[in-house]
Amino acid sequence: MPNREEIEGKLFSEKESKTKYCVKNYYKSKNQLNNEICPSLKTVKVSELFNMKGNPQLNKSSFVFSDDGEYPYFTRTVTNNGVSGYVNYLDDEHLIKGNSLAIGMLGMRFFYMEHDFYAGQFSKTVYPLFDKFNQNIAEYFIVQLNKYQKLYQGSLVRDFEELFYDSSITVPYKNSNIHYEYMEKYIQIIRDNRSDMLIDYINKVH
Repeated sequence: MPNREEIEGKLFSEKESKTKYCVKNYYKSKNQLNNEICPSLKTVKVSELFNMKGNPQLNKSSFVFSDDGEYPYFTRTVTNNGVSGYVNYLDDEHLIKGNSLAIGMLGMRFFYMEHDFYAGQFSKTVYPLFDKFNQNIAEYFIVQLNKYQKLYQGSLVRDFEELFYDSSITVPYKNSNIHYEYMEKYIQIIRDNRSDMLIDYINKVH
């Protein structure tokens, strides 16, 4: 019977092989997408595409938490998409619109919030200044915005919004218009390959 080290070695070897396949497939799909759409990449300021607002804030004690709660409760944590639990409806005054990006002032990481939600103290929400916004497009920008995490964490909270608006992001354009289809397809390529790797690993260890 193989020992633990032999099993782990085999799993690592198989996972490494699968990872190489997914990386190869990623670049192949990415090149096909670039050849199909041929976008031009432009660097723009965040202020051209997004608007940030402070969240109406309430302490946890104001909410009723439930496994069946309808609304995410967003906090400063960087785990579980920034959500510390789910709560029942409270009121419209403190309800924050979904299909937006939320960020906590401690972790300084952006998360996509698909549905309406409530938030704890020291958090903000970012809204797009354009109509075509969904999870794939959000993730395209989140990857870039989260690269500024250390910069944001090393600054004073009062300076955060100014730093945020002055941050630069790369956006695909075609015929002077933002190419939303490219962003969606590009993120889907990453998600597809990432999912393949995860499923393969789960099948091996369980």
